[in-house]
Amino acid sequence: MASRRMDENVILDAAAEVFAEKGFAGARVDEIASRAGVNKAMLYYRVGDKEELYRRVVIRGQEGFRNAMIRSLAETDDAQDTFGSMIHGVAEHAFNNRVLPSIILREFAGGASTLPAEALDNLREFTEIVRSTMTMGREEGAFRDVDTVTLQFLVIGTILVLSRTVCLRRELLPDSPGPVTAAETANFLKDILFRGICREGSQQ
Repeated sequence: MASRRMDENVILDAAAEVFAEKGFAGARVDEIASRAGVNKAMLYYRVGDKEELYRRVVIRGQEGFRNAMIRSLAETDDAQDTFGSMIHGVAEHAFNNRVLPSIILREFAGGASTLPAEALDNLREFTEIVRSTMTMGREEGAFRDVDTVTLQFLVIGTILVLSRTVCLRRELLPDSPGPVTAAETANFLKDILFRGICREGSQQ
């Protein structure tokens, strides 16, 4: 069982690299199998066809975001701390994952036309978590009434782009490239967003 799990992870790692580089449409199972060091028959047996490979890669990547959000809900006491903790968790997962941001940004750019149905359901779950956190913040008197969907995509979009442009920003502006780590990015976002969503006098 351990060997099978290892084989699956090697295949999914290789698939994630190819999907990040070429998108769903441009990815070829032959190349994924070659990078994973297995033949196509073994790939199909261990994981499945290209659609299943992509589904597994995306869902596996989303797990990190879900875990960060659920952990924030369990470990914090008020909405502002919860939302700040979520931002840190999402940033850490994005910066620690070399290929996931590219896959998600490709989906956003393409209108999520190849995003698996299960992944869409996860996005809805994330939206509900953000909405419930913002509702809690309004009830606590800490947050203003803002559109939660826009807020969610503002946070994730900014984190994904910043995580994938560190080298570019260092080349363009070596003396002031902006936030280049997960913690710096989260702190920057918290500073900007809390100025916009917190009621006057409630910002920590």
